[in-house]
Amino acid sequence: MKLQNLRTPHVSKEGRIFSWAALIHCFGTSLLLPIFPNFVESIINSESYVGYFYSAMAIAMAIAGLSSSFFFRKFSRMAVLYFAFMAGALLTMTFVFVNGTYFLFSVEFLRVFVILYILMALALMVRDFAKANNLGKTEGFYYLFSNIGWAIGPITGGVIARYAGNEPVFILSGLCMAITLLYLSHQHLVKRHPSLAQPHLESKVKKVDDFNRFKKYVGSRNRIIAYFVSVALILWMSFKTVVVPLFVADSGYGSDTTGLIISLCILPYILFEMPIGQYADKKGLRLPVISGFFIIAFFALAVWFSPVFYLDALFLILANVGAAFIEPLRDVYFFKNVEKENEDTLYGVFITSEPVGRFFGPAIVSTSLIFLPFDSVFVVAAIILAIAGIFSFLIKD
Repeated sequence: MKLQNLRTPHVSKEGRIFSWAALIHCFGTSLLLPIFPNFVESIINSESYVGYFYSAMAIAMAIAGLSSSFFFRKFSRMAVLYFAFMAGALLTMTFVFVNGTYFLFSVEFLRVFVILYILMALALMVRDFAKANNLGKTEGFYYLFSNIGWAIGPITGGVIARYAGNEPVFILSGLCMAITLLYLSHQHLVKRHPSLAQPHLESKVKKVDDFNRFKKYVGSRNRIIAYFVSVALILWMSFKTVVVPLFVADSGYGSDTTGLIISLCILPYILFEMPIGQYADKKGLRLPVISGFFIIAFFALAVWFSPVFYLDALFLILANVGAAFIEPLRDVYFFKNVEKENEDTLYGVFITSEPVGRFFGPAIVSTSLIFLPFDSVFVVAAIILAIAGIFSFLIKD
């Protein structure tokens, strides 16, 4: 039985296909989560500089986001997606041979590009096949499937790394990208929807430079709010990505424990994102976003007060209840405040919120580790997320 034919409550058949593709891709990508920060540390030989490495990769993501409109004007989304999966598979497997800082930097710099293009292409195509009154529900299902992949990947990668080393994890991660490519290529999407083989709305969208795109984007107060909500959420996610593996290793536990904690951190997303998306369709997204940031801030601060490791782990998991309230809504708030013919042009600006958040999150970690004890980074995170919660009162449903 084909994956997309399994009984799932998606709104459209295409939504099922993209959701299954996201599940496989996210599983493969998340295999690296429990090992990559410590892998980077082993190459650059400095725990405090790991965050700065991640921040440098965020600059690559920003460049990729700003250049995205060029590629989506010149090539179809499917063409970009196919190439990105193929390149991502090869680059991820290349980590097996990485043994120096410059080699690591070069491979990860390129991999960041293709990962962002995969996320952008899938998100835009999910939006193409969603009706306006079902956008929150559609995004909720899409993120549900993505998060199932994020949930089972880390524990799998952590266990494999613990008993077989990092190399099999890199190979399996690359193979998952190749499998996703094969899966999509056998769905005959272009045959059913020939427009997918063409650059999206190329004949209707005027070419605009980056300055004018930025100027047009900031012309809407709501789009500015959507941008900063996304930055704050990504800041927490990138903060957690760097801190958790280092924190677990410093506490004397292995990659399997790291993988288990990261996987359990995904459970709140699976449990809450669908009902939150449905709630937002009916009653608005202001309350979930505000509540989400304050929940994250509360449990991040609780980690600082906690006296034992297992309670720390529980609080880190519960903090993601707040993130689950926000994640399916950040794209929704953007799409609700942009005309459909301007989506491709302005989404490239909006997606730069991802690298901005990923730059500041790890940079905060490394700077805090230089000047403060390790657990103080959670206090800093709590303060920032509480400020984001206060800012979110500006959201207009």
